[in-house]
Amino acid sequence: MSTPLMNVDGLRQLMRSSTKPRIFDCTGDLMKPENGPVQYREQHIAGARYADLNLYLSAHGNQPKVNGGRHPLPTRENFAAWLATIGLNQNMQVVAYDRSNNSYAARLWWMLQWAGHGAV
Repeated sequence: MSTPLMNVDGLRQLMRSSTKPRIFDCTGDLMKPENGPVQYREQHIAGARYADLNLYLSAHGNQPKVNGGRHPLPTRENFAAWLATIGLNQNMQVVAYDRSNNSYAARLWWMLQWAGHGAV
C-alpha cells in the first residue's frame, strides 16, 4: 500500500532526482492569519513556495465559491489558474508541508487531487 506521506530522507532523495518536485509551504494559523507568511519568510525548505490558506487555498472577496464557510473552496478553474501562474503542470511532483500537524498541507493535497493532479 502506498502512502502520500514522505519523510525527510525521502524528500532529500526526491530533491536530488532529475525531476525535482515543486514544494509548497502551507503553514497557517486560523487565530493569527499573519503568522503563516511570517513563519514562511523566517524559515522554509529551499525553493518552497508559500501556499497561503487565505489567498490561494480559499475563495475570497467576490470570487466564485464552491461552498460556504470561513475558508470556502475556490472553483476548480480559479484554483487551476493560480497553479498555472506559478508554473505547475500535470507532470510535476508536488510536496506539501506545514507546521500545523499537516492540516493545511492536507488541504492543498486534497485540492490538487480534486483538481485532477495526482502526483502529490
